[in-house]
Amino acid sequence: MKHVKRVSLVLMVVGIIIVSLMFGPKIQYEKDNPFRSQDGFPLVMAHGGGQAYYPDNTMRAFENAFQIGVDVLEMDVMITSDDIVIVSHGQNDTGNLITFSTCDVLPWHETYETLRNNCNMGYNYQVDGAYPYRDLSLDDIITEKVYLPTLNEVFEAFGEDILYNIELKIYGDIPSRKLADEVYDLMVEYDVVDKVLLATAHDETSEYIIEAYPDVYISTSLGSARTWIVGMYTLTSLFLGTPPFAGIQVPTSYGFPVIETLQLDTRHLMRTARQHNMAMHYWTINDESTMRMLIERGADGIITDDPLLLMTIIEELKSDS
Repeated sequence: MKHVKRVSLVLMVVGIIIVSLMFGPKIQYEKDNPFRSQDGFPLVMAHGGGQAYYPDNTMRAFENAFQIGVDVLEMDVMITSDDIVIVSHGQNDTGNLITFSTCDVLPWHETYETLRNNCNMGYNYQVDGAYPYRDLSLDDIITEKVYLPTLNEVFEAFGEDILYNIELKIYGDIPSRKLADEVYDLMVEYDVVDKVLLATAHDETSEYIIEAYPDVYISTSLGSARTWIVGMYTLTSLFLGTPPFAGIQVPTSYGFPVIETLQLDTRHLMRTARQHNMAMHYWTINDESTMRMLIERGADGIITDDPLLLMTIIEELKSDS
């Protein structure tokens, strides 16, 4: 009987500890966080401006996204050899512009003038199997706004009237710290420091930004995202200290060591992130069923190529509530 009582007592204590770790107070991200959901519905984050409608990371796409009323313009940035911050994704793993344009180049090896005068950023964009921007002259490329834009142009166009999610793309020998410095200087120049969520998968660049520019909002890098996700799933995130991150940006699932696939779209992760005053954003979500699932579970933001679809779903759910 005494043995049974001891086991029951141990189980009760363990249960109390688990409940406390799950639902008890957490150390919070210290600033007000505009990148969390403000009304129970996720922020609509237009991936590259909304690639479903126009070539990604072009002024044409950003203007459309702004006009339809998205919450966040999501974009990617690199830097030229003359220190101009350009808005472009680049080829995965290399940063080469050839995937999106007529230019088989690494942009940080070229001047901005060279890139602007030679790169049609809509060249490989397809609509129903056709290439509407492929045969444009340079003048037409400028008119159609599918040239290579600068971050300066984006801030000039939209200023403080919208939120931005800016990912620093770090490839090869790109000068990563110079890129971070130039992006921050533009944020200060256009008075949008409190409107921008910086992102980078590169751990070293993330650490540099946190140390050099503590006033910025930044999301987790690849390594720090893993650390926080493991901490939240093992109920040990309380011991990670004060979060320096405003958000965690992840796909709905991810390959982990030992565990082949780890689901990241769970209520537990979203709830725990909120307890830390961090936002959970999911990419890149283009199907209606996943959008509805993430909304129902409490995602703070959804990065999508099709922001109109997401906005339509949100309006429907708001009208039904």
